[in-house]
Amino acid sequence: MSTTLVIGVGNTLRGDDGAGIRVAEKAGVEFPDVDVLCVHGLTPELAETVARYDRVIVVDASLTAGGLRVTTLNPESPFPRSHTLSPGGVLALSSSLYHRVPAEALLIELPVRSAGFGESLSPGTAGLVDACLEVMKPYVTRP
Repeated sequence: MSTTLVIGVGNTLRGDDGAGIRVAEKAGVEFPDVDVLCVHGLTPELAETVARYDRVIVVDASLTAGGLRVTTLNPESPFPRSHTLSPGGVLALSSSLYHRVPAEALLIELPVRSAGFGESLSPGTAGLVDACLEVMKPYVTRP
């Protein structure tokens, strides 16, 4: 098992909302030593998976990000705001239920410029996929 997990979040049938999944899939090719998980949303069940890793990188599309945004994650209230948890909520559940959180956890957000029906990313968001991988590189290439 790898020490690093990349979680791509989104819906590939809704334009830029699939950006997180596209980045995660590409990370699996670019960085073969990482584990990749693609999900539609962050659910409580992910807490067990996250507890097994030293590093977790969550990649998701965001309506509020003007460009590529990188945030260090910390455990936060695990109560869902809707059907899914925040990335910090998953970490909080991991800590509460399994008494372990990754030593490093990041959230990388890409902007949503188009969320219409379709499998293509908008040109602006597609152009940030490789930049996302560059941000990940120092984290995923460490032992």
